[in-house]
Amino acid sequence: MNDKSTVASYDARSAEFWSSLGLKYEKAFGYDPKLVGAVQRWLSHLPPMSHVLECGCGTGVPIACTIANGGHHYYGIDIAAGMVELCQQRVPGGSFQLVNMLSYKPPRRFDGVIASLSFFELSYEEHLQMAQNWFEWLRPGGYFLVCTITDEEPGAKDEGYGDKSQSAFNWETGCTGGVKASFMGYDFLCTLFTQNGWVRLLKGAGFDIVNMETDLFVSESEPDEPRLYVIARKPEVDETA
Repeated sequence: MNDKSTVASYDARSAEFWSSLGLKYEKAFGYDPKLVGAVQRWLSHLPPMSHVLECGCGTGVPIACTIANGGHHYYGIDIAAGMVELCQQRVPGGSFQLVNMLSYKPPRRFDGVIASLSFFELSYEEHLQMAQNWFEWLRPGGYFLVCTITDEEPGAKDEGYGDKSQSAFNWETGCTGGVKASFMGYDFLCTLFTQNGWVRLLKGAGFDIVNMETDLFVSESEPDEPRLYVIARKPEVDETA
């Protein structure tokens, strides 16, 4: 997926799907108390009126609304025009950009950055790039929150999310690439990390891990999602500089 033509194809296909989904997604996943709780705990680390970026703004419910209602300055990016339009309606005072997160150029450093369930189609190498981007986009002392679906190591009682029959687990990185998944009629290949894999990924980018929580999101129409919430902090002194 590092090839430009492949990324462009990924953009077009994903953007078309998410734009068409819109409010259907919000109806199925907009009510998520555990996610809102994780967002609120992350926001509690930030100063008042912080500048906060969300990578993959979606419809704005519940994350963007929670951030804006907390009195913070909201910045949202997404590759789906339909999602950006809906989020703008919910957070009219926010700043928005229609862009692939891999090529986003932020206008400033942020007090907080969040990425929630918006990066599964990225390759392992692109996850490495995004972890570094999230770190660089934060001011020293800033906080990052990731909400994701976790993988399981081979041999675990629960085989985890998706079809791994044609994919291989990497014990060194805690990552499985090429996992077959289907979401609301959309078939795609995704990259998944174990909890330890996420710790390695974020620590490798320079983050300190502040808190980790797990949850099982149960949907009436989609497969259950083993969720992971990780709050990470960029040190006050940028040790990677």
